[in-house]
Amino acid sequence: MLTHIRRRGSTLDKVTQTFVDRWLIANKSRQNQARSFLLWAATCHLIPQNVAIATAARTVDRSIMSDADRILTALRLETDESEHITDRVAGCLVLQYGLRTDRLVKLTTDHVLVHPEEPGVLGLQLGRDPLWLRPRLSNLLQQLINERRPLAAPLRTRETPYLFPGLRPDQPMTSNTLQRRLTRLGIPSTSKARNGAWLAMVGAVHWKMLADLLGLADGTAHNWHKLNGGDRASYVASRLKASQAPTEPE
Repeated sequence: MLTHIRRRGSTLDKVTQTFVDRWLIANKSRQNQARSFLLWAATCHLIPQNVAIATAARTVDRSIMSDADRILTALRLETDESEHITDRVAGCLVLQYGLRTDRLVKLTTDHVLVHPEEPGVLGLQLGRDPLWLRPRLSNLLQQLINERRPLAAPLRTRETPYLFPGLRPDQPMTSNTLQRRLTRLGIPSTSKARNGAWLAMVGAVHWKMLADLLGLADGTAHNWHKLNGGDRASYVASRLKASQAPTEPE
């Protein structure tokens, strides 16, 4: 903005509202930063007091993948052995638990839990409480742990801590790469799939429990609770103590 002012042969103290509005049309993505700068400049009496800039509107994609499509796609990924195990596990976690791909790619074997009482049942430590997976998905996760390899062919014999490794064993797959792979599997958009999963989950499980299981902020979980038509009912009863672990997969 300052460069543009100088090129116009003007100075900051002569900036007009019309100039600011026209600059924003060409630089809409910088609206928040420009607003912070102009607020500071106005506080320091460096620009005219009548120059204003609105807060950028924040839009959130609330489009959803239908329950029928989401469930059938997840079932196909659980049973179709022709698809790559990496894509099958990632797709199921997005479709069933609404996990973001940028979180998935950061998961390591340290996040994997073994159920103390249910043989073959695995879980993920995403938040305060363990998320125990269904037996079929647990089997897929165990297969992924056994077969995961870096994407670069010369490095595929190297060990990696990541569940979704990238080209090198010491780096995870990028979120964009994983999203492209899931799109190829018939998931139209990871955001649509996640939105559908979240609406389904908040209709069956208390939002506070979901926040603790999936490691999300309470505000995010509660917003989905409100979108589903729920009220702000208080979190009932006492929470299960750490020693009283869930006896069945979530």
